Amino acid sequence: MDKVSRAGSYLYDYDYDSNGILVRKSEGSADSGTLLRSSSYEVDPNSGLPLAYTLTEQGRVVQRQEWTYNARGQTLTTAQIDPASGAARITTQRYCEDADVAAGVCPLAGLLLASIGPRKDIADSTNYSYYLSDDPGCGLVPAVCSYRKGDLWKLTDSLGRGTEYLAYDGAGRALSTKDANGVITDYTYNPRGWLSAIKIRGTDASSEADDRITRIDYWPTGLAKRVTQPDGGFTSFTYDAAHRLTDITDSAGNTVHYTLDNVGKRIKEDTKDASGALKRTLSRIYNELSQLKTQATAAGDPTDLGYDAGGNANAVVDALGVATQNNFDPLNRLSRTLQDIAGIKAETKFEHDALDNLTKVTDPKGLDTKYEYNGFGDLVKFTSPDTGVTAYTYDSAGNRATQTDARGNTSAYSYDALNRITKISYPTSSLNVTYTYDAIQPVCASGETFGIGRLSKMQDGGAITQYCYNRFGDLVRKVQTSNGKALVLRYDYTIGGQLQRMTYPDATVVDSVRNAQGLTIELGVTPLGGSRQVLLSNASYYPFGPAGGWTCGNGRMLERRFDLDYRPQAIQDARPGGLEVGFGFDPAGNLTALTPASNSTPEISLGYDALGRLTALKDGGTGTLIDGYTYDATGNRLTAKVGTATQAYIYPTTSHRLSAVAGVARTYDASGNATAIGGTARQYTYDTTGRMTQARRAGAITMNYRYNGRGEQVRRFLGATNTYTLYDESGHWLGDYDTNGVARQQAIWLDDLPIGLLTDTTKLYYIEPDHLGSPRVVIDPARDVAVWTWSLKGEAFGNTAPNQDPDGDGAAFVFDMRFAGQRYDAASGLNQNHFRDYDAATGRYAQSDPIGLAGGISSYAYVGASPLQMTDPSGLAAVSMPMPGPSMRIPVGNPLVWAALGGAAIGAGFNAGYEYFSGGSSPGTDLYDWTHPQASTASGDGVSDSVRRNAEYDAYKEVQRAGYQRDPDPCKELRNRIEFLKKINKMRRAWDLAWPNPRWPGGRHADVISKDEEALRRLEQQYREQCSNDCP
Repeated sequence: MDKVSRAGSYLYDYDYDSNGILVRKSEGSADSGTLLRSSSYEVDPNSGLPLAYTLTEQGRVVQRQEWTYNARGQTLTTAQIDPASGAARITTQRYCEDADVAAGVCPLAGLLLASIGPRKDIADSTNYSYYLSDDPGCGLVPAVCSYRKGDLWKLTDSLGRGTEYLAYDGAGRALSTKDANGVITDYTYNPRGWLSAIKIRGTDASSEADDRITRIDYWPTGLAKRVTQPDGGFTSFTYDAAHRLTDITDSAGNTVHYTLDNVGKRIKEDTKDASGALKRTLSRIYNELSQLKTQATAAGDPTDLGYDAGGNANAVVDALGVATQNNFDPLNRLSRTLQDIAGIKAETKFEHDALDNLTKVTDPKGLDTKYEYNGFGDLVKFTSPDTGVTAYTYDSAGNRATQTDARGNTSAYSYDALNRITKISYPTSSLNVTYTYDAIQPVCASGETFGIGRLSKMQDGGAITQYCYNRFGDLVRKVQTSNGKALVLRYDYTIGGQLQRMTYPDATVVDSVRNAQGLTIELGVTPLGGSRQVLLSNASYYPFGPAGGWTCGNGRMLERRFDLDYRPQAIQDARPGGLEVGFGFDPAGNLTALTPASNSTPEISLGYDALGRLTALKDGGTGTLIDGYTYDATGNRLTAKVGTATQAYIYPTTSHRLSAVAGVARTYDASGNATAIGGTARQYTYDTTGRMTQARRAGAITMNYRYNGRGEQVRRFLGATNTYTLYDESGHWLGDYDTNGVARQQAIWLDDLPIGLLTDTTKLYYIEPDHLGSPRVVIDPARDVAVWTWSLKGEAFGNTAPNQDPDGDGAAFVFDMRFAGQRYDAASGLNQNHFRDYDAATGRYAQSDPIGLAGGISSYAYVGASPLQMTDPSGLAAVSMPMPGPSMRIPVGNPLVWAALGGAAIGAGFNAGYEYFSGGSSPGTDLYDWTHPQASTASGDGVSDSVRRNAEYDAYKEVQRAGYQRDPDPCKELRNRIEFLKKINKMRRAWDLAWPNPRWPGGRHADVISKDEEALRRLEQQYREQCSNDCP
């Protein structure tokens, strides 16, 4: 049989055998009739199980997968084969057989005993052990039956560490487990079998007072009604009659309300505080195909989208009328983007291989970035006009084994049996990084020894860092030792796992007082031997949004106002010297005015080109140009007018490396790292890891640098003088310490905002950050005056030096924080920005982006040339306004909670990959997924897999929600349970075997399928023993 289907310009050709089984699917162009790739399927005619899958591109085999099975139809081997090399990655499953049962190895034939991975250099297996008989208590009256024959007893990983299942209920649900650290977790269920509580037990087995308990309540429909955190904070969910999420409410009464259309699309989102005042809103319009047509801001400023016949977003028009055109190839993959089609015409082209891997990007300058892959889809060669050629190799499990950069430096990677990275070896062995797991470190005190399954030590060219954990897995102690100097950082937590107290290396304690939502409302600072000082109090927050302000310890108040899009409206400290600024935006969301906080009259006007790149800073009153910038289509700065001088920026035709500014030459190494500015005036040396290791001026060394295995610069030294630097686990700078380990400056944070500073005299200062988290004012609370300012109205890319003596007392206050994640380094003249070094004078990085084009089409540009709207704390990728959208306190790291909630069972959370569980991301974030679409896997009938996936999942939820039918006859009820489990597993298997692109990628249900099959076999065995010899 044959079926040909067209969706716009896309052609699909299906071939079936005489039994109606699909044996080949071909895809191509309907316009030319050309078939570009073909997927062939070999299926066992008796069982219907897949035997092999082959993907060919114009007759050339590019991918193959093979499966084998035992007589029971259980998967024995799964093989991925690279057709070019013949290499195979084989995963093997081993099951309990009759001989094993007779030998007492396992209780029931068909139970999974081991899953053996593809690695041959180590024992790469996960092993399963089962209870061989019923709990002796099962025979008592009344019965105390913790487990039955065939229940899973232990799950043991490749390192021999296990999770033990201590008890089950009568329905086979786990009641209690013990992890490799010896920590007990108990589970309770409501009468309908839904998980109602997860209790991670404390040290007192007789009480729940020291347990971390998360509780889940449900509506009668099975949808989550409330999730309550261990500290009592909760989030509630409300649904309409169609079981669609309509409202989210936190324990303070803040709400997010969704207005839905008839098919469940969110056409309006309103966020309100506890009094019912509207704080954030947005609206959407969908077309008749339920595709997003328009998304509008609170003011009604629209972004419009159009689609081709294949359902791809091929047109985007912003509120200023700037249009972007997207083109897609015959396989529904993005092939071209033309931004500002009526003006700049920035054209970017994309090419893909038969496996949908991106193989080439041609940027607006016409330069190619190329990617080459093996048959497993691993990147083996990366060719960039900026960083040259980088080559990669992989081990048999797909872990990266080596990486060789354009300078010829090869780094080698080692992994343990769990595929955790254990070592990175560089040509300079002193820079090697080793990662140690599971081992309790000698610095860990009692109660801090729960390190199994966690990183316990990191040794690198910059430091030795040791980690200690409590029984809940929280990091409670970090000891960083550089050059023999140990810096100890300690964390303490609330019962809900929220940070309660930090103890800095100089023994200063910063404590956090939190409200019911877990948000910090007060911070206190207690120096060693001193009394507690209030740093801030009365902190307020927008519902599910950013901080709205606080009161400093000396009574100063910092107010942070946001509009109905959660864009900053004003930041104001009304006292003399305080930060005071307002913000104005154009309809497209560009920040166009800096005003006084109390009115909208611009002091500074900002202009942008059609791609959102900053082009002008003007005097708000006169319109006189202060600073101006121009760019090429890729985003490289071409000119800069700063003050009265206009500087020309020169680039070679073959790369984006800046070769000269105003006649001052710059040079680079083969990997695109800047090595010199102005000849010997400024020079930089890089080590074999690719990081800047030395700065020189006029040939003289000005500073040396060392980094840890997290990429953090932890040591600077010149001669015998050292500065050691410490960061928290979010990458925030915490402090600098001198040669003797004595604190020089230490920062205090409120989430991602720096709000306090301790100096070497343990004197406390207040920091007032701007809308992006950059410090703009430092206040001396004792004198109530500003001692340091960095004007937001200065040069936009940060090239204005701070005022270190605004109070005029003749004492310079040196403070090196700049844009978020950056610290100015006088020795290099650059801002250290975690993974890179930023040059504020040019608005560019000195190195190409380590993550390549994933960080933007211009790999040297800072935040897309929009420094007052975006920030880059890591030096890898821009983070844009508005502030992150609503979020709720759900323990997302706990898969059992998600399992209990049924994933999207809390509502339309993952709706077509667009409307987010968070309660509404920013419009810019939402639209990114539409303007930068992934490869489509639309079927021949034109229905996209996202639509199919949602429909299938809705059907699955209905089956799961209905459950199995209860019956007074235990045999009938057991039969119903078996049929129910078969139906659920059949649906999961169908998802995971949807060739060639499963709608649920990565075989995500494999473990669940395997466990359910084990449960099914146990139930069938129980049925045969208790009810009948026949399988139901």
